[in-house]
Amino acid sequence: MRFAVVCSVRNEGPFLVEWVAWYKRLGFTDIVVVTNDCTDHSPALLDALHPEGVTHLRHDVPDGVDICARKLEAAKALPQVSKADWVLVCDVDEFLVIHNGQGQITDLIPDTADFLGMAINWRVFGTSGLGLWSDGLTHLQFRSCAKSHDFSSTWVKTLHARPDWFRKLGEHGPKRLKRRHALRWGEPGMRWVNADGADIPEWTPGGDYLRRVPLERVSHATAQMNHYMVRAAESFELKRGSLSPVAGKDRYTDGYFDRYNRNEAVDDSALRHRAEFDRVHARLMALPDVARLHHLCCADYVARLAAKAGTNVKDDPRHAHHLGLAGG
Repeated sequence: MRFAVVCSVRNEGPFLVEWVAWYKRLGFTDIVVVTNDCTDHSPALLDALHPEGVTHLRHDVPDGVDICARKLEAAKALPQVSKADWVLVCDVDEFLVIHNGQGQITDLIPDTADFLGMAINWRVFGTSGLGLWSDGLTHLQFRSCAKSHDFSSTWVKTLHARPDWFRKLGEHGPKRLKRRHALRWGEPGMRWVNADGADIPEWTPGGDYLRRVPLERVSHATAQMNHYMVRAAESFELKRGSLSPVAGKDRYTDGYFDRYNRNEAVDDSALRHRAEFDRVHARLMALPDVARLHHLCCADYVARLAAKAGTNVKDDPRHAHHLGLAGG
């Protein structure tokens, strides 16, 4: 089977290699990343990752247009997505964690799945007390999170089959099942489930776009979508005052930070297959130009942090450090 993961990014260079390595270890066969209007080295970095199955699509979007919708529309037209058996749309700060078996996508999706879509609950992670950004692995740095049965966990990301049966991809799941398939809803294989395989009756062909489920349907027993929504406090400050590419407005406020900076529990389940992940990550970093471009992206990121804080980037040792590692 072919499993495609689709991600929309802009200026997220420092986080790309880890995210790609994560989904490679899970067993995704096609990794599609759509960029727009980047000012960092991430487009070149994504191109350098092509030998490992990364498809990079540049798709700049005019002002006043729904950015994510246009980028996902472009991704859906690619054969890597349209011909995939299963598709997942997620962000670069979202890491699918599978508790079954060896933690592979095939441990979650059987060859003969009797469902069309699987809604996987978020688990939201906070800053873990980190104030400053550093070039470390996200899933190692941030282990403090919300308790399992929390309002933040009612949000879902969806793995779905047959992308050609839907008119659109969405940030949380597919949209608009085509009529000829909708008429078969309820037949064998035509149902929506959670990660445990329990029915999700809230998803219907003619219903609203499913982004959340009732709290009583939240489960992290089989799988969860780790969502590192704030990362370090400094990284969140970089977002403050910018428009969300999904909502089209500035939602990065104190209220947003307080709502999603969740540190009440500790979850280390992302580390269960650390040795395997480390091998994949090292292999990616060893590709020609990848390490150099990663560190250039880190230097770009530090420059943006300095500009946001109103400080001189030359006074930040992180900038010179990453330029040195890039050979610059």
